[in-house]
Amino acid sequence: MSGHLIGKIDFEHWATLASSDPQKFEELRKNKISDVINEASGQRQKRLLGLQWQIDAVRDQHKESSVAACLAISELMWETFQQLADVLQSQAESGLTAPIPEVQANIIAFPEKPNT
Repeated sequence: MSGHLIGKIDFEHWATLASSDPQKFEELRKNKISDVINEASGQRQKRLLGLQWQIDAVRDQHKESSVAACLAISELMWETFQQLADVLQSQAESGLTAPIPEVQANIIAFPEKPNT
């Protein structure tokens, strides 16, 4: 998911910007998030918009402390992860999971490296 955008984030730059110009940081943060979401397709984009809405709501509830906001967002992430794990476990126990298809592949032998 948008790995090329995430990989280009310079943490030191963003940390300095957050300290020196919080309004500019917030503007650029929102733009970067929008870029990532807009790059996603269809249903994934809708899910990311909903997730970002939840994250923004948590941040609004914890305006007094960015650490408290981070902890609350982390807790939200783990709750969501646990819900997914519960659904997958329930499906596995009831036999609703799709069987893993058998895959056949051609194995290509690489020539040995000549001794020099």
